[in-house]
Amino acid sequence: MEKSMLLEVIGDTIENRIIDFMIEGAGIDYTKKDIADNCGISRPTLYKIFPGLIKNNIIKPTRKIGRVQLYSLNTENERAKSLIKLEEILLKGSFEEVELRPKIKI
Repeated sequence: MEKSMLLEVIGDTIENRIIDFMIEGAGIDYTKKDIADNCGISRPTLYKIFPGLIKNNIIKPTRKIGRVQLYSLNTENERAKSLIKLEEILLKGSFEEVELRPKIKI
C-alpha cells in the first residue's frame, strides 16, 4: 500500500489512514467493512479507533441500509477542513513540480 502525500506529512497512523481514506472519498458514505478493507486494517482495530473519530465529530453516520450503518467524513469539522486544505496544497504543489520539469524532446 503506497502512502498518500497527506500521510507522508501527518504520519501514517491508523486514525490518519481512516481520515485520509475518507478525505479521498469525501461525499461518499462507507460501511465499517469498506473503511477497514480500504485502509488495510482489521475490523477489530477499526472498532477500537472508530468511536473516537465519531465522538470528535470527524466521521459522522449518514444513513442506514437495512441494518448496516454508513459513514462519511464530516466536512464541517475544523480538523477535517484543515486536513482537506492541506491535501489540496500538497496536490497543487506536486502538480506545479511536474509542470516545472523540463520537457524532453524525442
